[in-house]
Amino acid sequence: MPLETFADCVNEVLNFGFNDGPQVNRKRIENWVNEAQFQIAREVESPEFQATEVITTKNEVYKYPLPSNFLRMQDIFFPEMYGRLRPAELHQFDNQNPKIVVALPAVYTLYKNELWLFPNPNGEYELEERYIGNPPTLIAEGDKPVLNKNYLHLLVEYAVVRGFEAEDDMEAAQYHQGRYSRDLDAYASDVQLRNVDTPRNIEGTWGNRSLGLRGPW
Repeated sequence: MPLETFADCVNEVLNFGFNDGPQVNRKRIENWVNEAQFQIAREVESPEFQATEVITTKNEVYKYPLPSNFLRMQDIFFPEMYGRLRPAELHQFDNQNPKIVVALPAVYTLYKNELWLFPNPNGEYELEERYIGNPPTLIAEGDKPVLNKNYLHLLVEYAVVRGFEAEDDMEAAQYHQGRYSRDLDAYASDVQLRNVDTPRNIEGTWGNRSLGLRGPW
């Protein structure tokens, strides 16, 4: 039967011949399955892990908390200005006197668990924050992973590698690591290049719609 739930993935790992012992047991396998989903979210720009949150700016407030499940930013869209904010490194951001300059926000940077905007917003605006989010931890047997069910074998393969490593069976671990890596690459190809109905052009020939400074700072 196809994999669908957290328990399905854990039981499939056990089917590789692992006993419920000190090195490999059900609890450790559950942790590895959760670890696998997190690692995939880190490595692949997958739609399953994409999230959106709307931020409403406040007048002369340039620091805003990131979502609790934030992993990494994709972009910030400014609907009112029909464009995206420009990402900046922290030292570049600091050189612009963000506390002093007040205008439409055009640039952003990230620090700790905060989003910082420049210029300091001069009013209330809605910004659409698009990001990759951490998947929720699987706990109950009936919990369903965020990962598309057609790719749940990746969670099993990752946990199998960890299991054989725990048993010091490095030959089996290496074999399953190779299989996992190949399947992960295939998954990434499937989900990261979904839009094939676009003109093929050299980057930059269309210009861009992003806001803020695009040349040297």
